[in-house]
Amino acid sequence: MLEVRIEPPQAWTIPAEQICGELARHVPDDAIIVVDTGHAGMWMGGLFDVRGPRQQFIRSAGHLGWALPAGLGAKCACPDRPVVVFTGDAGLWYHIAELETAARWNINAVIVVNNNGAGNQSKRGFDRAYGGQQTDKARELWTFRQVNFARIAEEMGAMGIRVDKPSELVPALERALGAKRRVLVDVVTDVDIHAPLAVTE
Repeated sequence: MLEVRIEPPQAWTIPAEQICGELARHVPDDAIIVVDTGHAGMWMGGLFDVRGPRQQFIRSAGHLGWALPAGLGAKCACPDRPVVVFTGDAGLWYHIAELETAARWNINAVIVVNNNGAGNQSKRGFDRAYGGQQTDKARELWTFRQVNFARIAEEMGAMGIRVDKPSELVPALERALGAKRRVLVDVVTDVDIHAPLAVTE
């Protein structure tokens, strides 16, 4: 029988706040920004500043994974406007096959992935369920093996850019936004950083 071993997520130094802040500074004035639910929506809802009336900010109100197909739809509807999708790795996994759709039909959206190796919005609930000290088995329920989504994007016909140092983020965004093709920017972040809650206990 094949044994599958899930590697524990590694700690990285790029905070999600930095991704949101740099997106706010660098996306074009006429961009459509499409954001997933979960932590992606919490981060961007609180930290992304729309700069003017020509920018549109669209956020999922429910289903995780909605942002990628919705962003491709927005690009098909408005082919002359830049479209930037922001999601996490948990959201991307839902519809990752649509990267091939984007490549096949030349749907030139930019997808930015907060890749922390987990659906870490679930961590607080599991912490409570396990009395504040989760077992390794419990962590398997909400963490993933480390995946290089930039490499997967390249294999599927898109441009893939991997970012694992803070200094690489701005050049990666500038390259992606200037490429005029479908691009996935895979930003490796820290699994233990959580979006701030609007209501605390």
